[in-house]
Amino acid sequence: MLSRVKEEKKHSAQSAALVIAEKRGEILAKEVFGSNLVLDCKKARGSCVKPWSLLVEKTPTGGMVRIAGLEPARVAPLPPQSSVSANSTICANPHFPLEIQSFSPTTNNQKPPVLTPVLTGTKKRGGGKRFQRVTKGLYRFKRTGTLYAVFKVDGRTRWKCLETDDPILARERMAEEIKTASRVDWRQAATVTVRQLVKMYKQNPMGLAISTLKIRNQLLQVFERTWEFGLGIKASAVKPIMLKSWLATRRQEQSLKASGLNNYIRMLRGLFHLAIELRAVVESPAEAIKLLTEESPERLTPTWKQALSIVGAAKRKTSKDLLSAMLLLGLGQAELANLSGEHLDFERRQITIRRQKTQRVFTIPMYPQSFPLLRRLRKEGRIVPGRLVFQCVRPREAISLACRRLGYPKFSPRSFRRAFIIRALEKGVDARCVAAWQGHRDATLVLRVYGHLIQPRHEQEMAKRLQG
Repeated sequence: MLSRVKEEKKHSAQSAALVIAEKRGEILAKEVFGSNLVLDCKKARGSCVKPWSLLVEKTPTGGMVRIAGLEPARVAPLPPQSSVSANSTICANPHFPLEIQSFSPTTNNQKPPVLTPVLTGTKKRGGGKRFQRVTKGLYRFKRTGTLYAVFKVDGRTRWKCLETDDPILARERMAEEIKTASRVDWRQAATVTVRQLVKMYKQNPMGLAISTLKIRNQLLQVFERTWEFGLGIKASAVKPIMLKSWLATRRQEQSLKASGLNNYIRMLRGLFHLAIELRAVVESPAEAIKLLTEESPERLTPTWKQALSIVGAAKRKTSKDLLSAMLLLGLGQAELANLSGEHLDFERRQITIRRQKTQRVFTIPMYPQSFPLLRRLRKEGRIVPGRLVFQCVRPREAISLACRRLGYPKFSPRSFRRAFIIRALEKGVDARCVAAWQGHRDATLVLRVYGHLIQPRHEQEMAKRLQG
C-alpha cells in the first residue's frame, strides 16, 4: 500500500514536471518564432501552421525530444539576427529542462547551431559607431573623416554633409546651414506643389505688364502640357537637372533659338521664386540655369531724313499726325493710344506719359521740334481733357505703304523711337536724360544698345581736356 502511494506521487510529480516543461516550451517557441506561432491546427492569415504538440514528442522515460526538421511555419519573416532554429535556441536557454535539451545530434548535412546576441543575451561584437562626436552639433564620419552638422529645425533633426574635414571651416558652414534651414517652413515644403505655383503665377502677383503676362501664360500652357514629372510633384523635390532636361526637350522639339529658350528660363525663374516667397524652398532650382547669349537682332532704323520722308509720304491726315508725334516725341504707339488732353500741360510745357510695358508714369518736356504739331492739334480742338488725342492708332500699315512708295526697307513703328534716340544722342544729349525720356530707371539699356554712337564723341571730348 505504501509503495503504491509512492508510485502515484512519483507519477504525479512527473506529470506536473511534464506540464511545466510543455508550458515553458510554448513560451520559448513564441519568443523564437514571434507572435505568428499558432498552437492549433487552424488557419493563420491564410497559412496552415504546425501546432506546438508536433514540435516535440514524449520519450518512453517520460522526457521530451524535438522532432528533427519540424518547426512551426512563419507567417511573416523574422529579422536576420533572429533566424535560427528552435534547436539552437533551446540549447542556449539555461532555464529550459534538460529533458527537452536532449535533441538529436546534427547530421552531416546539418550545420551546427549559430547563437546570436539577441537570443543568448550576450553583447554584440563588432565595429561600433560610425560617427565620432567632435563638438556640439558636429560629428565626424570615421571612414572618410568628413564632418557632418546635426541640428534641429521645427522639431526635425537634420543631418547635413559639410564636405570638409577642417573643424574651423565646418563650424562656419554649419552656421550657414542653420541660418539657411531656418528660412524654410517645412509644412510648406511638404505641401506646396508645382500645380499650386502655376495657379498662383497666373494671378500675376509679380505685377508683370499685360503684354509680358500674356506671353508667360502661353509658356505656362506649354509647361503644363509637357512637364513629364507631373504637376503634383512637390516644389521642394524639383531639381535643376529636371528643369534642364525639360528645356532641352523644348529646344529640340520647337527648334528654339537662344532668345526663345531664355523666355522659358525667365518663366521658370519667376515660377520658383514664388516657392521661395512661400518658404517652401531655400534656393530656386531655376537659378542654376544660366541664360544663353542672344544674337544681336538686326534692327532696321531709318535716318532722320528718311523718317521725315516717310511721314510726308503718308496719304491720310490722321496717319500723318500720328507718325509725326511718334517721331518728334519719341513715343510708341501704346503710349500715344492712351494719351488724353489732360496729360498735356502747355503752361509747364510737359507731357505726362504712362509706359504700357512697365505701367510706370513719367513726364517728358514738349520738345521744340514738336511745338508746331502740338499747337496745330490744340487749335483744331483735338487736345481736350477727358478725350483721346489720337482716336485710331495703327501706324504699321501707313509706314509699310509709305516705304513701298519710297523704295525704303520695311521699317517698323518701333524704328521711329530708335530714330529719335539716335538723333538726341548725336546732338549731344546726355544718355541719362534720354533714358529718363523713354521711361527707363537708368541709362543701362541706352548705353548697351546705342553705346557705339556715344563712345567716339566722348573719347574726343575727353582727349581735348588733356590739351595745355
